[in-house]
Amino acid sequence: MPKPTRTQTTGSGHDGTLTPEAGELVSALVNADALAGLSAKGLRTRTRLLEGARSAFEKKGSYVETRISDIVKESGVAYGSFYTYFGSKEALFYELAVEVVHEMYVEGTSRYRGDNPIERIDASNRQFLDSYRRHAAMMTIIEQAAALYPEFRALRRRLRQGFVDRIVANFERLSKAGRMDTSIDPAIAAHALVSMTDNFGYLWFVLGESFDDELALSTLTQLWGNSLGLRST
Repeated sequence: MPKPTRTQTTGSGHDGTLTPEAGELVSALVNADALAGLSAKGLRTRTRLLEGARSAFEKKGSYVETRISDIVKESGVAYGSFYTYFGSKEALFYELAVEVVHEMYVEGTSRYRGDNPIERIDASNRQFLDSYRRHAAMMTIIEQAAALYPEFRALRRRLRQGFVDRIVANFERLSKAGRMDTSIDPAIAAHALVSMTDNFGYLWFVLGESFDDELALSTLTQLWGNSLGLRST
């Protein structure tokens, strides 16, 4: 499995490691050496393999049962060409998981630009869960892989950390401004609330629990706001 290369990062996380800016999560974890020296045709073929892999994993619904033969068939690439671009199925999946979660990271960034923190949380949760719905099939496979293999477990934690770091920064600003309960630790609160929302998305879109969309979304926002003691002004 390729070792992830951290690039284009700013700021620091609570463990002192560099954390990516919004929109740059993928560049922080993808192996940059894998792209070095590839021609334009090579880059296109590599992209086709990633796209084909996503389709193959989603069709099989299983990390273990998806084989390289399935991936190259979906990609329209010769079997032998696979190893020109990826050392193993694990290496490809690692990058694909980064790509999928990066898409969710960008799609879940709140587009609300007002000063009401509850409205901002509501917008962000709606966007994140809408993204989760679209990516539910791949999220299922990522969770499966994380449960089975320690290297993917570590990746899952690092990908999740991007969401947590962004929320911690927001909570710290709210706490300093006296707009949330200052007795609440921003980092622990962010981990707890991200876990709640992430697991709720899994229950809703992967396990198939049925909820009224608007009631579910508004309830989540209320839970976030109540737990933080948020004040609009």
